[in-house]
Amino acid sequence: MKPLVLQFVGGDWDGKTLRSDSADYEEQLLAAGCYEISHHGAVGGVCAALSNDAIRFARGHGWVSFDEDSSWKDNPYSVVEHRETETEILVIFGFHSAERA
Repeated sequence: MKPLVLQFVGGDWDGKTLRSDSADYEEQLLAAGCYEISHHGAVGGVCAALSNDAIRFARGHGWVSFDEDSSWKDNPYSVVEHRETETEILVIFGFHSAERA
């Protein structure tokens, strides 16, 4: 499988990227997990919940502070673009900021 590159636009992870070919094993797992639960990066697919591992990863990389029970359940990221090149699969997730209270 080609490497996955997941880019996040808006919300807490604005400007962040996850790669399945990263040297960081946790990043590899998180990239694959988000890809899988978004129906393999299908446009409109949702990455709606953060696992404890994802929260730990974000904290450990200084992305954002989360409470242990945090999730994107009410304000999910969804796939707005899916592109494949000869070398990678690019999936862009957009945040539903209009839904945020």
